[in-house]
Amino acid sequence: MLKNYLKIISRNLWRNKLYTGINIMGLGIGIAAIVWGFQNYRFSFSFDNFHKNSENVFRVLTKAQGSDNLKGICPMPLAIVAKNDFSNVKEAVRWSSRSLDIKADQNEAFASLAHFTDPSFFNVFTFPLVAGTINLSDRSTVLITETAAKKFYGSTNPIGKTLMFYSDEPYKKPLKVTGVLKDPPTNSSLQFQLLTNFDNQLKADGSVYRNDDWSLFSDAVFLKLSQPSDAASLDADFKKYLPMQQTARTDFKITSFAMEPLSHVANHIRELENNVLMQRPEDAATYGPLILGILILLSACLNFANTSVAQSNRRLKEIGVRKVMGSSLRQIMLQQLLECACIVLLALGLSAIINNFWLPAFNAMFIYVDVTANYFHDYTLLTFVGVILLSVTLLAGGYPAFYISRFNASNIFRGSVKFGGNNFFSRIMLGFQIVITFITVIAGVAFSRNSGFQNDYDYGYNKANVISLNVQDETAYTPVRNELNKIPGIDQMAATNNNIGFSYDRTAIEVNGEKKQVMFFETGENYLNVMNLKLVAGRDFNRSGTGDYMHSLLINEKLAFEFGWKPADAIGKQVRIDDTTYYTVTGVLKDFIQNTLFDPIEPVAMSLIPPEKYSKIIIRAGQGSLTGTYNEVKKVWSALYPMKPFRAYYQDEIAAQGISVNKSIATIFLWFALISIFIAATGMFALVSLSVLKKRREIAIRKVVGADGVHILKVILKGYSWIFILASLIGCYVGYMLSKLLMDMIFRINAGVSTASIIFSFVFVLIIGSATIGTKVWQALQKKPTDVLKAN
Repeated sequence: MLKNYLKIISRNLWRNKLYTGINIMGLGIGIAAIVWGFQNYRFSFSFDNFHKNSENVFRVLTKAQGSDNLKGICPMPLAIVAKNDFSNVKEAVRWSSRSLDIKADQNEAFASLAHFTDPSFFNVFTFPLVAGTINLSDRSTVLITETAAKKFYGSTNPIGKTLMFYSDEPYKKPLKVTGVLKDPPTNSSLQFQLLTNFDNQLKADGSVYRNDDWSLFSDAVFLKLSQPSDAASLDADFKKYLPMQQTARTDFKITSFAMEPLSHVANHIRELENNVLMQRPEDAATYGPLILGILILLSACLNFANTSVAQSNRRLKEIGVRKVMGSSLRQIMLQQLLECACIVLLALGLSAIINNFWLPAFNAMFIYVDVTANYFHDYTLLTFVGVILLSVTLLAGGYPAFYISRFNASNIFRGSVKFGGNNFFSRIMLGFQIVITFITVIAGVAFSRNSGFQNDYDYGYNKANVISLNVQDETAYTPVRNELNKIPGIDQMAATNNNIGFSYDRTAIEVNGEKKQVMFFETGENYLNVMNLKLVAGRDFNRSGTGDYMHSLLINEKLAFEFGWKPADAIGKQVRIDDTTYYTVTGVLKDFIQNTLFDPIEPVAMSLIPPEKYSKIIIRAGQGSLTGTYNEVKKVWSALYPMKPFRAYYQDEIAAQGISVNKSIATIFLWFALISIFIAATGMFALVSLSVLKKRREIAIRKVVGADGVHILKVILKGYSWIFILASLIGCYVGYMLSKLLMDMIFRINAGVSTASIIFSFVFVLIIGSATIGTKVWQALQKKPTDVLKAN
């Protein structure tokens, strides 16, 4: 019997090869989309799940006076005293990073990010060793990853080689490479290339940090506990350390501690301050592809059901004969479902081919995303695919199987089968397809428009034609500045320690006992002019004399608002920093984007620092000479400091990530909008074909009596117009709401979803629908009425 089923199925699929191909393509794209969404979701929530005993590992978070947000940093000594004071703390690990110059043998020095940790690191975390040995307790050694090995040594074996840390400092420190680690997976919140003993992190004078200094902070502190349930009590137990920390740092007082499971460490997208660890993709990037995949697959299933019903008239006599020969309703339905399952199986194969190209392209669009789909070795995915096979077969084939098999044989042969009836269910399914089409089209248009909006957005300062050069200290600042003055392409220069978008500190500002956490910038001469920051009240720093050094303060409108001041009223206000130093507000800056359009505008304070604290030179190049100026600056640096890495960047790099993300999202939505339009158009074509087939005699008679094309069109579309109108209204509303929600989740500042985007989407879908329907109506008008009437 199975052999007969397979013969019938293969013949039917080949006989209707156009619709078969369309359905395989539509379902293949839909299944590929849902697999992409599912795997992306799994990746987002897989961070740090590869560590052994990860359920016993917790990160110590802190909360500081003047801010309600948790912070990722933790007092450095806590890791040591906690292990000594509490028996349920089995291991303690500090984690800190620092950018420094590192040189391999006689090669050129690299500006690299090194990470410092405790010897117990590998007792807590699982990072496989590729070659060599691990001994972090030896301060003379360093572990490197495969990427770092290639960076510093190429194809040469790095084991036993020497890396010179702090290569540009008098206290340079040679470290022996004893082991090569496998690169941390993308879903690791700890990302590193160079790993060495915590005590190799040196101060500016080359001395070692004291382990009992409560004024110092680690980027992160992790504890491995005996039992996960012990974490709750430690939150309160650690309060005994607060007096020591608050005495050591009167300007930055920790008020409480919080224990966070390792499984949650990567879930802080934006709300965790002072966090240097890698975070999972945002909720919009996590759930968006999954929702989009569901919509596309649902649309493909609805389309399959509609096209199956539309072409079922060709199967009526076959079904009648089979019923006369004794086939039961169950057997006929089983055949139809097996036929559907074959199409879904072929679509699964197509989805694997599609994702073989799509997933690498998707990963290339976004930084630190690694979504894969191994259909044969990933058992969770294999189970999911099995569920998809069953679900899609029932969802897409259940209704057609029941619809086709329910006809009575005698009615079929008498010709009294009223083909399709009102087919209300098919129209509802078409309505859902139109809704899905509007959602994807509106999202694609909205994000494309937002991309242009953000490209031209005013950040509140002029980021174009600006280069930032790191000089590290005053000893390099003066000679470099003198040489840069000789370059004709430079219009202006400024000195600073911090720079918008790339470096700042956080501190608490107090006014009348009320404290606010702010972004704190230490700036030098001419900084406001070079960056084109605007004052709305007061004055800039006075560059003549030293009266403003460490005494005057510029704040932004946001900070003035936080304290309840109007800009003009803020001038002359006294604020306290470090609990001892008083500053006078001399100017209020117009709000500006401090980081990217992903981030909200925060309170900002700027102080003027003396030349001995300068670490950067900000260079504004002349119009059209940015690249040439950058190259000239690099030549100057190489001539003065041939053994020091050249560290410079363009200021407009701050907007590059947002522009890239927006462009990628717009591209994804536009592609899927085209896919949903294709699927909806084929479904619409199938249903209109069904309507033409049902009314073929009526159309022929009307043509005989002189009906024109417009009249015939009304007859064919009778009952479909209200579906399109209702689906359009629902689709426009849902598309607007979902696109706005998604855009607000991703970008704090965006263009929103305009009325023009909705109108354009409506007109575009209307044109596609009209072209699809018009094609079928034209085909119907070409048929001779006599041929139709003779055939009936």
